[in-house]
Amino acid sequence: MNEVRLLKGLLHPSTYFYQLRESEILKGYSQKIIFLFVLSLLIFGLNAGFGWGTVPLTKELTTISPLDFEVNKFYFLLGRLLLGLLYAGIILFIPALLFWTLSDADFKKIVAVQGITLVILLLEKVIYLPFLTFLSLNWYSSPFALGVIGQTLTDNEWLKYFLGSISLFKVWAAYIQFIGLKRLTEKKTWIVILWIVVLNLLFWSITAFLAYIDFSILV
Repeated sequence: MNEVRLLKGLLHPSTYFYQLRESEILKGYSQKIIFLFVLSLLIFGLNAGFGWGTVPLTKELTTISPLDFEVNKFYFLLGRLLLGLLYAGIILFIPALLFWTLSDADFKKIVAVQGITLVILLLEKVIYLPFLTFLSLNWYSSPFALGVIGQTLTDNEWLKYFLGSISLFKVWAAYIQFIGLKRLTEKKTWIVILWIVVLNLLFWSITAFLAYIDFSILV
């Protein structure tokens, strides 16, 4: 029996994932998954409170009544909370499902690995808040990402968003994925690296595409 410990996975991933591999029962698995969903919901709500993603909303400030604006703010907050739940579900289960399909590892154990990567990605969102609040930096201009470099090298919007999706935290999360999958599977190192690189490139590309589309026009 081994307890799902997110903090230990962050600080001592190699030891923790070895113990995870040898475990037949994961103690506290369901509770930790619920905790991660709640944590993601709260952090996305906090980001909404600080104005992350409110640009389409503020464009309507001068065209609608104060009451309608407050109603829109409520629906915006509700949407961000739902997005927090969706984000947690995608990070936890989509990569785990793909890795489980390609390997012989236990699905729950791969989800436990993804739980630690989710903590890292949520930590990035919290740390970014001061830059959003006091410097009004867009997410792709974060000092922890390559977006700033990309903006000096190219005018291509999609490429700017793509490079902005690659940050130190994303690299840290990919490293955790590598350590976890390497411990849990019998696959060769280059195969595990290939899985992680392809998956993360796909996620970053989708993030850049979604940012590239102006949803305020589509709605």
